[in-house]
Amino acid sequence: MEKHEDRFVCLNINMKKIILLTGGGTLPEEVIRSLKRKKIKFFCIIFKNNPVSKFILNHEYKLINFGKIISELKILKNSGFKKILMIGNLKRPNLADIKPDINSIKLIPSFTNMLLKGGDNNLLAFCINQLSLLGFEVLDLRKIIPENFLNFGNQTNVSLSEVNMNDIKKGKRILDYISKFDIGQSIIMNKGNVIGIEAAQGTDNLIKESKVHLNKNEKSILIKLVKVKQNLKADLPTIGIKTVRNCRKSNVAGIAYSANKTLFLKKQKIVEYCNDNNIFLFGV
Repeated sequence: MEKHEDRFVCLNINMKKIILLTGGGTLPEEVIRSLKRKKIKFFCIIFKNNPVSKFILNHEYKLINFGKIISELKILKNSGFKKILMIGNLKRPNLADIKPDINSIKLIPSFTNMLLKGGDNNLLAFCINQLSLLGFEVLDLRKIIPENFLNFGNQTNVSLSEVNMNDIKKGKRILDYISKFDIGQSIIMNKGNVIGIEAAQGTDNLIKESKVHLNKNEKSILIKLVKVKQNLKADLPTIGIKTVRNCRKSNVAGIAYSANKTLFLKKQKIVEYCNDNNIFLFGV
């Protein structure tokens, strides 16, 4: 595997106000804690039918329907908010639930077209482009919380075998090829065999499902990578402590990830858990 160095440069923070388009999960909490440490003002927009943690509700926020997003953004822009960060899990809205106001109605045909095309990449690219046209800068999460990313190579004290390395190389080739179909970001490999590929079930369910296809003493590899030409300002591959725990339960020997492009929630805890449970973390 070719090694490179990818150095993050934290934003030269002339940003004083950031809008957080906030979804569920623990990521928004980690981002908010980081912004508070850096004394950066933020305002959360949360969406109806998209649950968020109670932690978010202890900060400045507004709950809106998807159809009111442009009107709300214009109000915030007039108050000096010109940068946006997209964080957390958001459910795809049903067209019947959007209820656009006068500022959003003209985008409905284009938005509908993106929904019908399917896949996350098209929809996210459309949203980012529209935000840019409104005069907002969509921020790269890696420059806000660079401490949540891991570099190239082995990040644990667990050794990789030649079989592991070959599985990583083959899995990467497969994921790179199918990424144009916007299917998923993960694959399970075992001694050159494909055990499963992520689709709608998500990474954690893929890991659980893989166990039944292995003998008791066999261990597989999880490879989770960014898609080719994926927009890195949203929907980065994410690994949390739940994922590595599922790996241990399902005889997964290690995880290969996109170096400096994969978000680790509670990174230090994950590295410690992997070291304690003989699971490698390898950045490619």
